[in-house]
Amino acid sequence: MRTYVLALALAAASSIVATEAGAQSLTLLGSFNGSNGQYSCGDLTLIGSTLYGTTEGGGAGNEGTVFSIPVGGGTPTALGSFYGNNGDRPCGSLTLIGSTLYGTTYEGGASNRGTVFSIPVGGGTPTALGSFNGGNGANPAHNLTLIGSTLYGTTEAGGASGEGTVFSIPVGGGTPTALGSFNGGNGEYPTGNLTPIGSTLYGTTSTGGASGEGTVFSIPVGGGTPTALGSFNGSNGQRPYGSLTLIGSTLYGTAEEGGASGDGTVFSIPVGGGTPTALGSFNGNNGVNPCGSLTLIGSTLYGTTFGGGASNDGTVFSIPVGGGTPTALASFNGSNGAYLYGSLTPIGSTLYGTTTNGGDSGKGAVFALNLGPSPEPSTLALLAAAALSLAACRRRRAALDIEGDFA
Repeated sequence: MRTYVLALALAAASSIVATEAGAQSLTLLGSFNGSNGQYSCGDLTLIGSTLYGTTEGGGAGNEGTVFSIPVGGGTPTALGSFYGNNGDRPCGSLTLIGSTLYGTTYEGGASNRGTVFSIPVGGGTPTALGSFNGGNGANPAHNLTLIGSTLYGTTEAGGASGEGTVFSIPVGGGTPTALGSFNGGNGEYPTGNLTPIGSTLYGTTSTGGASGEGTVFSIPVGGGTPTALGSFNGSNGQRPYGSLTLIGSTLYGTAEEGGASGDGTVFSIPVGGGTPTALGSFNGNNGVNPCGSLTLIGSTLYGTTFGGGASNDGTVFSIPVGGGTPTALASFNGSNGAYLYGSLTPIGSTLYGTTTNGGDSGKGAVFALNLGPSPEPSTLALLAAAALSLAACRRRRAALDIEGDFA
């Protein structure tokens, strides 16, 4: 009886978990229409109950916008537009410092090689805090990392060998300083944000390294030649694009291509370096070309793919930290968005993000994916305990009945 009741309890628990796991629903929160921006490829930044981001095009100058949208959805509002002199094509996400948002543009500025900009949270014309000139880098495409009163980032080109730099710039602005340049052997064309660990910055390059397929690198905060900690070889991935996520003493990320089907991988590498390990490969059905960073919730990593899925317009996926085949939690179909470069922003049990295309006007969308309520960690334990308690009561009652028979 004890085994039977426990089995019933565990079956009920499994049913609850299965029901809740299937509760995901993809929601279109808002669409871009050109005037408020178009082609959003960065992550979203949450401030209060409002999400902030950037678009590569559209706006008053048709060279990109900073936008906001309520968490509950609505038409995105253009808070500021780019005109070339203050930047053009903002690609990365926004960094909040006080009541000001900071970011980068891929082009524009004094030499048309990109800028670092700021804009008040309440909106206004973005201000170019510093411009790139080739020698200190060119074409920054990713987020800024704040350490103390200094912002750090990467450029995809420029520097001593023309293959990208790690740079710094004071929060107050000035000419960006190249802290280190890539030379092919240690990587080339850095992609993604910088991950600070102690006094060291970690990141990825899309090409270069031992096999020319990309690297994971480190560089001291004070600068120096970047060190290739590990190289991609195709089977473990190639062309890493997103940023690195630190869990314990291990870094996790995505490679846009390579793996078992050539459609990309989720990988891990120790902080101390080594050959990256492919934890899971994409196969088209579960997505193609993961470009964004990974978001950790519990013991599961969540991310996005540029294409693949049911309509080949991209997916939101999950994979256990320990690895396995990525699971497509939702597929995009154009009307709810298409083609994802950015990462996911978790708020409660909901993940938020942007698409470069699709939506009402085909110019990009903001979406939400509800993961559904998660069972409390103690649910299974409580059900099992209840089952054992019930079994114990029945054994006690049976014992009393036996005692009564001998009385």
